[in-house]
Amino acid sequence: MDIVVSEEIDPGFIKCVREILHHEEYQKLTGYVQHKNSTRFMHCLNVAYLSWQMARKMGCNEKTAARVGMLHDFCLYDFSEKTEEALVFHHPKVAAETSQEYFEISDKERQAILAHMFPLGPLPTSREAWIVSFADKLCALTERFRIQIALNKKKRVLVGMA
Repeated sequence: MDIVVSEEIDPGFIKCVREILHHEEYQKLTGYVQHKNSTRFMHCLNVAYLSWQMARKMGCNEKTAARVGMLHDFCLYDFSEKTEEALVFHHPKVAAETSQEYFEISDKERQAILAHMFPLGPLPTSREAWIVSFADKLCALTERFRIQIALNKKKRVLVGMA
């Protein structure tokens, strides 16, 4: 599957997530529905891009925030087949394990993946973890209820599949 990235997207973001974005196993996330109106791939990409932007503005590690945003829901199973309890409490562990299996991730990234469901999971232990947890909730709401948030004045397509 070819990934097509808009030329309007900051190359700094793409540089942070390129390895993940182009990985064959990661691209399988395009086959899973997320929040009824999106795919898990697009949800993770949205979280990653918002986290990257926030981290840059707050003087945090933007690469860590972007990578954790991409990997926070890296689960290769259908969430609709799991109980609500299993979904909320189990998927961060699965995402951390899957991320470690396919990518070299730091302990900070692993901890942030595990904490992204706060307050229903562990307390985030880094500023980047807090950013991703917030971005995940914001993106989930916008995707679930099809709310448009103007993060940029121009509407842009970040990534498409060719």
